[in-house]
Amino acid sequence: MSAVSLSMLMRSNAAPIVAKAAATVIAVALSLGTMQARADGLLDVYNLAKTYDADLKAAEFDFEAIRSSVRIAKSANRLQAGLGATASIGDVNDDGDGSFFSQALSLNLRQTLFNSAQSIAVDQSRLAVTQAEAQLESQRQSLMLRVATAYFDVLRAQAVVAFRRSELDAIGRQKEQNERRFDVGLVPVTDVKNAQAQFDLATAAEIAAVNQLSAAEEALIVVSGADPKLLAELRFDMPLVSPDPADIKAWVKISEEQNIPLVVAKLAAENAKQEVSVNRALRMPTLDLVGSASTSETEQRGRPDVDRAEIGLELSFPLLTGGRTNALVAQARAASLASNERLVAQRRATVQQARNAYRNVLASISRVNALQQALESTQKSLEAQEAGFAEGLLTSLEVLRSLRDTFSAQSDFAAARYDYILSTLQLKQVAGILTEDDLTEIDQWLVEQES
Repeated sequence: MSAVSLSMLMRSNAAPIVAKAAATVIAVALSLGTMQARADGLLDVYNLAKTYDADLKAAEFDFEAIRSSVRIAKSANRLQAGLGATASIGDVNDDGDGSFFSQALSLNLRQTLFNSAQSIAVDQSRLAVTQAEAQLESQRQSLMLRVATAYFDVLRAQAVVAFRRSELDAIGRQKEQNERRFDVGLVPVTDVKNAQAQFDLATAAEIAAVNQLSAAEEALIVVSGADPKLLAELRFDMPLVSPDPADIKAWVKISEEQNIPLVVAKLAAENAKQEVSVNRALRMPTLDLVGSASTSETEQRGRPDVDRAEIGLELSFPLLTGGRTNALVAQARAASLASNERLVAQRRATVQQARNAYRNVLASISRVNALQQALESTQKSLEAQEAGFAEGLLTSLEVLRSLRDTFSAQSDFAAARYDYILSTLQLKQVAGILTEDDLTEIDQWLVEQES
C-alpha cells in the first residue's frame, strides 16, 4: 500500500490531530506489510487453484469422459464376436426311456461393411471431443479471471480497511479534543455533536470494511485455498499499457475467431447438424459380414454329433419404422435450428463483449490518471485547510473532512488500478487469448510489503 504524501502533515505544528492521523495511516500500512512478509504472487495463487478448484476438476473429468466416446463410436464398426454355450436334458418318451443330455458350443462373428449412421456417429464423437476440449480451455481461462478477481478484491478490501481505521482514529482524536475544549468553554456543543456524529459514521464504515474484507478473503479461499493474509501488493509505479493492437475492430475480429464460448457454440451447431445426418442415415440399408461356427453333442442313440460353420452377407433395409425415423429427423432438425440461433446470439454477445472490454481498458487507464490527479488535488486542498486552521480561519472539523477526502481519494485510486488489471484480463479472455503468461506479467508488478 502506497502511503499518501503526508510527510508535510507531520511537519505542521498547527494540526497535531492530522499529524497523528497520518502516523496512524503509516502504522497500519506497516503492520499490513509485516503481515505479508511471505507474499504469494498471482501466478502462485493460480497454481494452487488449478489443483483446488472443483469446477476445473469437474471440467477435466468431463473431458476424459467425452474423449472415450470416440472409441465407443468406432467399436460399432469393428468386428463383433460372441461365444455361446448351452446344456440341456430332454425326454422323447413318456416312460423316460428316451431321455438324453445334449450340449452345444457356438461362435458368432459380425463385421460391419456399410452403415452410414455409425460412420457419421464416429465423426460426431470426434467433434464432441473437440467441443469438450474447448470447454475445458474456457474453464481454465475463467479460473484465471476468477483467481485474479478474488486476489485483487482482497487487496482492495485490505486497503479500504486500512483507510477506514486511519479515518476512525483521526476522528476519534478530534472528538476527544473537542470534548476537552467544550469542558473548558472553548467550543460550542455543536462541535462536540458533529464530532460524535462523524465518529459514529466512521465506526459503521470501519465495521462494513472489515466485513467486506472477510467476504473477499473467503472468496479467495473458495477458489484457490490460498492464505489471503499472504498476498503480494501492487507496485505504485505499475505501468498502464493500452491494448495492442490499438484498434477496437481488430479485437472484435480476434474475438470472433478465438472467443472460447463462441467456438463452443460453433461446434455445438455443427454437432447438431451431424445429428440430423445420423438420423437420416437410419433410412439407409446396412450390410454386414456374418459368420458362425457351432458344435453339439447329444448322448442318445441315433442322434449324431453335429459340427457346422457358415459365413455370409446380411443386407438389411428398413421399410417401416412406425414413423420413428421421420420423427427423429424432425427433432434433430429443430434442435439444429435452435443451435444455429444460439450461435447467432453468442456471436452478437461476443462482439458486444469485445467492444465493451476494449473500452473498459481505455476507461480504466483514464480513470487511474484522473484519480491520481484528484489525489494530488486533495493533498493540496488538505494543506490549504491546515493553513486556514493554523490561522484560526477554519475549524479542526473542516480539516478533518479534508483529510477524509484524501483518504477516500487514495482508496479510489488503489481500486482503479485493480480495475485496470482486471479489465485487461477480461479483454484477453473475451478474445480467447488469456494465458498463464499474462499472470506472470502481472506478477512483475507485484512486490512484497516492506516492514
